[in-house]
Amino acid sequence: MRIRRVSRSGTSPGKSATKESNATLRVLEQPDQASVTAGGTSEDRPFGSLESMFEEISFGDFINDQAQRRPRFMGKYDDLWQLSLADPLTGLANRMLLLDRLTRELTRRRRHGGCVIVSHIDLNNLKDISDQFGYTSGNEVLLGVTRRLTSMLRSEDTVSRVGESELVAVMTIENEKFAGPLMSRVREVLDNPISVAGGAVRVSTTLGTVTARNSESAEEVLARAGHAA
Repeated sequence: MRIRRVSRSGTSPGKSATKESNATLRVLEQPDQASVTAGGTSEDRPFGSLESMFEEISFGDFINDQAQRRPRFMGKYDDLWQLSLADPLTGLANRMLLLDRLTRELTRRRRHGGCVIVSHIDLNNLKDISDQFGYTSGNEVLLGVTRRLTSMLRSEDTVSRVGESELVAVMTIENEKFAGPLMSRVREVLDNPISVAGGAVRVSTTLGTVTARNSESAEEVLARAGHAA
């Protein structure tokens, strides 16, 4: 056991001080345990002893406690990270995550070939549906469109919400000749009526679809798709 005495004035052992406090901190170091106790008499400690304020914790207990706290902390961190990258209503990627994924996909396709298709989708009458059937019904329609698109597309494709009634779909295909059939399927999915509390409604949509060029950035592709809608 090694005992180290540290005075409140911060004076190191072996050095004199103009004024030395009676209360000291003794750190007890053992191979398997570390604890902290307070020296001095009870009169020197108006707030009581440290032993009465904190229970003695071994180093192993401390590590176990931190291990238990970490999953809870990481869970909250993951929640915050998810909120910063996803639309809170639909759970779709937001614009920041969309740009990141599109940039990665453009880089990958330049190296390995293939095409990146970007479609800007405007839900033209979403506001009218909300006004007629209620705000909740408008959300139901948006969620219904979201589910249909995500279930139709592949897991490596991205659907993002970039505005109140605007979505963007990023799709990758091996050859541009498959773009036509793919977008026909997208339009078919969007044209089907969606059930809401007040009945079934049909969503009016406008699509602006472009094929990314090798020289374009993610921002430029999105802007071109938006102008085409």
